[in-house]
Amino acid sequence: MPRVIDKKTTSIAASAALSRPGLVHAAQPLYAQLRDRLKADILEGRLKPGDKVASESELTAGHGVSRITVRQALNDLQKEGLVVKAHGKGTFVAQPAVAQDLTSLRGLAESLGGEGRTVHGRLLSTRTVKAPDLAAQRLQLAPRTPVCELQTLRYLNRTPLSLNTQWVALEIGERLRKIDFASRDLLGVYENELGLAISHADLSISAALAADAKLCRQLGVEPGAALLQVDRVVYGQGRQPLHFEISSYRSDLFSYQLSTSRERV
Repeated sequence: MPRVIDKKTTSIAASAALSRPGLVHAAQPLYAQLRDRLKADILEGRLKPGDKVASESELTAGHGVSRITVRQALNDLQKEGLVVKAHGKGTFVAQPAVAQDLTSLRGLAESLGGEGRTVHGRLLSTRTVKAPDLAAQRLQLAPRTPVCELQTLRYLNRTPLSLNTQWVALEIGERLRKIDFASRDLLGVYENELGLAISHADLSISAALAADAKLCRQLGVEPGAALLQVDRVVYGQGRQPLHFEISSYRSDLFSYQLSTSRERV
């Protein structure tokens, strides 16, 4: 489930833990002592969602430990989903999480919007390309057929959430270029602006790592960060593919939720 950084939150120079005595050399490793102290500050509200945690150098000086010890503690907190690291900005306390329900076909804004959350997007590029092999296959087109490629960056509140690349038929793409869908789901644009009925979608979800430097900058993650890759084909009437998309989601901010029932056998 997504945990979001509010970039409007004023950064704090040091965490509440720095005002307390240094770590004790006990049976518990120093990194675990620091981790547990920071965890207590988060869970007990001394560090609030969106707050910037003290820097590595501040934690090192404040607790009399090595930088390696500090990194181990922060890495543990990140694995637990209590903090998130923003590339080039520092470490922040994670926000309460949300998830998108998979039991019905809905857009991101439809699923995650409301309750103080906003979903919006930014169109990064739109161009005519020869369909990549996988896109041509999913769209049921001949290889290298010209298609419109759109790339968008979606945000949850002010935090980058996903990078999305969509391939659509040229006719649909030309119509989409004239529409501002920054704060709207593409599914709603199809139905309300283009008059296209949506029947269903096929999804494939897998794990990936942030390896591309540009992708890391766009999503605000460290190289090697875990991502959730979602391949999706959206169909109109008569199983006609409308678009194929590949989306890379920040796994520290986003997850899917699905409820299933067991049939009698």
